[in-house]
Amino acid sequence: MSKLQLEDDNCCFVCGMENSDGLRIHWTVEGLTTSAEFTPDSKYQGWKGVLHGGIIATLLDEAMTRLVCIVYGNAVTAEMTVRYVAPAPINQLLTIRGEIIGEKGKIIEMKATIHCSPTLIAHSTGKAIRI
Repeated sequence: MSKLQLEDDNCCFVCGMENSDGLRIHWTVEGLTTSAEFTPDSKYQGWKGVLHGGIIATLLDEAMTRLVCIVYGNAVTAEMTVRYVAPAPINQLLTIRGEIIGEKGKIIEMKATIHCSPTLIAHSTGKAIRI
């Protein structure tokens, strides 16, 4: 089996500016942390007025693993745990933050949060593997 080659073609669902169906989120990276803001509209809702949990998990995953790719090079999510704390409202600003918290060989440990000020919406922990 050949080694997986990761290539960014600007069509990522979360950050790809060429993906007209995507979220088009711009991330700011500072050292081992990243942050972004996102205001979801109703096309991303689950229940009326509430952001779909799959989109929340996607945002947390992107905050963690995208950061690892920037800091360490090619990596993919190996494991992720999400804890949903409160519903994320539609049409209200969400703040997303990811952080690298450790490294053990090819495995990078990460965490992320989403807030709708001042409420914690969800948090996650995960591991990425460098490829």
